[in-house]
Amino acid sequence: MSDSPPPESLPTGAPDPAGSGAPLSDTGQDTRPAPEPSPEPLLSVRDVRLEAGHRTLVSLLSFDLAAGDRLVLVGGNGAGKSTLLSALAGLTEPAAGSIRRPSDPPGVLFQDGGLWPHMTVTEHLEFVDTHNDAGWRKRLLETFDLSSLADHKPEALSGGERLRLSLARSLANRPRWVLLDEPLAHLDPLVVAGVRESLPRLLDELGAASIVVTHDPDDVLHFGDRLISLSGHGGWWAGPARFALDSPPTRDLAAFAGNGTILSTVADHDGHADFGFGLDLTDCSPGEIVEAYLDAAAVRVVDETPHALRGRYVAPDRRGGCYVRVDERLLHCGESAGPHSAGAQVCVRLEGRVRRLLDDTTFRPPGPQA
Repeated sequence: MSDSPPPESLPTGAPDPAGSGAPLSDTGQDTRPAPEPSPEPLLSVRDVRLEAGHRTLVSLLSFDLAAGDRLVLVGGNGAGKSTLLSALAGLTEPAAGSIRRPSDPPGVLFQDGGLWPHMTVTEHLEFVDTHNDAGWRKRLLETFDLSSLADHKPEALSGGERLRLSLARSLANRPRWVLLDEPLAHLDPLVVAGVRESLPRLLDELGAASIVVTHDPDDVLHFGDRLISLSGHGGWWAGPARFALDSPPTRDLAAFAGNGTILSTVADHDGHADFGFGLDLTDCSPGEIVEAYLDAAAVRVVDETPHALRGRYVAPDRRGGCYVRVDERLLHCGESAGPHSAGAQVCVRLEGRVRRLLDDTTFRPPGPQA
């Protein structure tokens, strides 16, 4: 799967940036070394379909995962994230398509942890460590704050401690690739920050490729350069993680990013979609429901001016912005402009345009995603 669009063709007569249009020696012989072949991906997914009962969760999903790649998987509950991880790990088979995986197993963290009740913390790591690397196991115990619990069995651990043990176990055999289903879920807030920083460092040290499931947009850039969003209805989107957060192209990603306002209206007979507040889109299909995204950075709380919109302050967000209700519609503002009490009258100014959102239900990126 490529994060960048294919390079555009050069117009006739344009200079070749690679210099291939001119000889490199007096004889005109091209003496440049042949390009190195692309490395074989560790994991190759082609046209995979996943089902739950009679419902299609994912359809025609294709991507590659090479050594050291970082991929984040997002989607709502029941969208097929855990089902996909299970198929990638080889525990289940897709309804259609193919998955070519390495011969060595991945390090896996599933939501239920899957710990062995008769083994201590230390024994969990020793059992999977075929390299018998005591130093690495010791480091994992220290990194995940399990050293003092080394002789405890799962029944004596808290939920967060069991999750940290599952994480340590997933890395104990120094895997080349890992599949982690919500590795920060259920952790104490005081612990999350440490694991969020240490886990990517451990993956970097191993050089391991990773696929991480998360429900938290703040975790995305810690764990991935690329992102796949599953709609749960067959559709999916794949692309750069930063783009998915900053310029979400689909409704699911807009809701996930949580840094803007989703507006909806019905296009009139001329294909004009009017969202109010002077925001509109053209070239729509008459009568269709049109959804658009207004970035929070385009909505600002300001002093009262002739062109400002009057509204009521609702609440702050967790990123320094706030929510304001204007004409019974909730707008997400990028800045709070000082403390306000709930219900206080404020003025806002819109400084940007809306972007149309794609339909998550059926959308898939065009072209190959190798």
